[in-house]
Amino acid sequence: MKNKKFIISFIIFIISIILLVSYIIYNKRDYHQPLITNNEVDKIIDNIKELDLKEEIDTNNKLLEINNLYNKNNDLVGWLSIDNTATSYPVMHTDNEDYYLYKDFYKNYYKAGSLYIDKNNKVNPRDINLIIHGHNMKNGTMFGLLPRYKKEDYYKEHKTFTFYTLDEKQEYEIISVFLSKIYNINDEEYKYYKFLNTTNEKEYNQYIDFIKENSLYNIELTAKYPDELITLSTCDYTQENGRLVIVGKRIK
Repeated sequence: MKNKKFIISFIIFIISIILLVSYIIYNKRDYHQPLITNNEVDKIIDNIKELDLKEEIDTNNKLLEINNLYNKNNDLVGWLSIDNTATSYPVMHTDNEDYYLYKDFYKNYYKAGSLYIDKNNKVNPRDINLIIHGHNMKNGTMFGLLPRYKKEDYYKEHKTFTFYTLDEKQEYEIISVFLSKIYNINDEEYKYYKFLNTTNEKEYNQYIDFIKENSLYNIELTAKYPDELITLSTCDYTQENGRLVIVGKRIK
């Protein structure tokens, strides 16, 4: 009887080890999963990232490269670079909110997904506030570096980001870093992700008041109607359906 119990326990132990190893291997594979490559497109993407590190005189070259990228995938609307960080990616836009949630630029499955603008946003002509969504990846890709903005010292060293459209370079300075969540439709709490566009100054000021009052630390710079805004939104795991949100005002 004891031998039988020992054999059963041993089998369960072995199965548990196998399952644990399989889980680790699977997640490691996804964690380090590279983009499915396309040499021509990869070369364009690499050129754009290299131009991030060069002088202002290369802006026209970068816009040219972005347009070359657009010719490969018309869902591209621009390129986001958070200055002096590794966050530098194409930004997509479709009517399907979840399309690029787990797809790369090539429309292939990719656990990290892509950066994409909210499906309810209009980009041409653009809404007053563009919301860019991205995964908070543990390896720092996509919006995986945004949690560092919870510390004021990090914000002070990385106050600005750049958004390249197909025809111009836009520069933004951060005016708020705050935590929120995705609420149920009937919840009365202010839903930052519903503010996309307005011609009403009072409604605009309501959004600015909310993001300033809820900022994790004081940021003197603010926005006034009709300043253009970009809101970066990613998951925050300190609460259910939590979001870490960074709002930038266009300065150039």
